[in-house]
Amino acid sequence: MTLEDLLPILTVAGSLLLVVTGLLNFSVFVRQLRAARDQLEMARQQMESAQMQPEIQLIQRAMIETNEHVKLLVEKPYLRPYFYDGKSWSEADGVNHDEVMAMAELMLNNFASAIIHSGAFIQYPVRSVVPAIRFHLRQSPAMRNYLLERFDHFQLAGLALLCLKNDTKTGAEDDLRHLINAAGHDTREKTRREQLLQYLQNTDKVEPRELAKDVLRHAIQLQKEA
Repeated sequence: MTLEDLLPILTVAGSLLLVVTGLLNFSVFVRQLRAARDQLEMARQQMESAQMQPEIQLIQRAMIETNEHVKLLVEKPYLRPYFYDGKSWSEADGVNHDEVMAMAELMLNNFASAIIHSGAFIQYPVRSVVPAIRFHLRQSPAMRNYLLERFDHFQLAGLALLCLKNDTKTGAEDDLRHLINAAGHDTREKTRREQLLQYLQNTDKVEPRELAKDVLRHAIQLQKEA
């Protein structure tokens, strides 16, 4: 076979080789494109997960803050009526009064923390937290008594707790008047309570989140001025 006879065959073979090489290159390109797309999708999912992480953490915190007392009440069921059934403590109950008040303190501290977080973070699930706080404050004389007796311990969340304790804003205002009289010779605390009363009288906020935000902002301002 002469060179002239081989030339067409070699030309066809070269063309086929170029086509095969192109197809292989295209196949590699497609695989690389798919890999890049998968990496972009993974990065997007990681970004979404990172964006959701603070919200998830706040939801978890809300669950802890509003349910931490449940475990203790399961371990000590004799305390449950003082926080669920509206029962007032008496010596005839045979239950240690300090134990009842310690539970009231724990629950109020957790609820105060929940209120502060609901005012500071928009992601905080306040709609699931407020009903629990309102229920326990209205069903527990021990918690109401502790709140009024130790109101100075709740510098940031005290006003919101008073509002959730009462059916109306008037009730919260009456509580503040009582607290002002109870402040005695503590001029600083008395002034703080008077300012809270003035603020409550001048606000029309009724939605829990907005109230919490305003209360938090106002309480921080009071602390700065003190």
